[in-house]
Amino acid sequence: MRVLLVGPHWDTGRWTEYCAQGLQDAGHDVRMHCYSQRLERPIGLWGRVRRRLKGPDQFNVARVFEAMRTDNLDVLRLAARHRPEFTLVLKGEVLLPETIERLRNLTSGPVVQWCGDDPSWFPNIMAAAHLYDRFYLADPTYAPDLEPRGVEGRFMPHAAHPAAWTGQDADAEVVDVVFVGDARHNMGHLPANRSRVAILEAVARSGVSLAVWGRGWEKLEPDYRVREAHRGLTLLPAAAVARAYRSARIVLNVHHAQMREGPNMRTFEIPAAGAFQLTDFKARMPEFFEIGTELATYQDADDVAATIELYLNDESTRRAITAAGKRRVECDHSYAVRMRQLIEDSLHG
Repeated sequence: MRVLLVGPHWDTGRWTEYCAQGLQDAGHDVRMHCYSQRLERPIGLWGRVRRRLKGPDQFNVARVFEAMRTDNLDVLRLAARHRPEFTLVLKGEVLLPETIERLRNLTSGPVVQWCGDDPSWFPNIMAAAHLYDRFYLADPTYAPDLEPRGVEGRFMPHAAHPAAWTGQDADAEVVDVVFVGDARHNMGHLPANRSRVAILEAVARSGVSLAVWGRGWEKLEPDYRVREAHRGLTLLPAAAVARAYRSARIVLNVHHAQMREGPNMRTFEIPAAGAFQLTDFKARMPEFFEIGTELATYQDADDVAATIELYLNDESTRRAITAAGKRRVECDHSYAVRMRQLIEDSLHG
């Protein structure tokens, strides 16, 4: 089947590329457009001149809108050439409702949305929600926000691309606990939330060896112990993150506040890397993993240190959970599996 895939250019997640590979693994003819990629390019000499003449704020706003305009046009041109039988939009906050309407005319089958974030943050997504034949959510609790628009939000959980995470090598530094992710307490457009900071601070104060990678930790107040564990910005690419995971006895997963019930990407990526995962519990997790057998959970900052100590003292259980979790992801939670599920539900669900 001819598939058009439109998704974000996102170095730390490569969500679009993984979905494209999953579709190709399932035998589909895929054309992919990664939007906002132009914003990663150097602005060059002429760009620096324009920024000085216009001022940085006006220049940056104009640059974003120009990238958005170009992305909308490029998507429509690609659709006109490829004539897809199925179009999948991953998030697509830069796509205008008019573009989605045109895509419907250029696609002979369903036009489908899979949103990994809270859709209510993004006006274009909400304005175009009713134009999609299916609207999937990585967290099911946002479905009620779509109902006033006559849209049924269906739950489609995240996944992993095992080939990107598989390996045996690890970093030279071996630690008890590693965490890869931003502090998320002061990330601009995201809601202020200190729960992740509180959890990592509890771990840092417990006395275990800890390594933390990500943005924002260096901006915490000086009395935060977790600052001492900060190793640098988020690791790239996946192979580097996987090495960090395998260098730790425990890989800690702390969901962002927007993931209320659904598991995040790391829930699937950590086992795929062959690492032991300790994650905060989410209500929909038991649908995808056997808790205590394929992954381990804690509740919050109050019990995370004790749970870490429990598993640090039980290497055989850690090994068993690691192996079982890896098997589960490879069997049931690859992007090839998830793409088959999404297409099957879109066509016949």
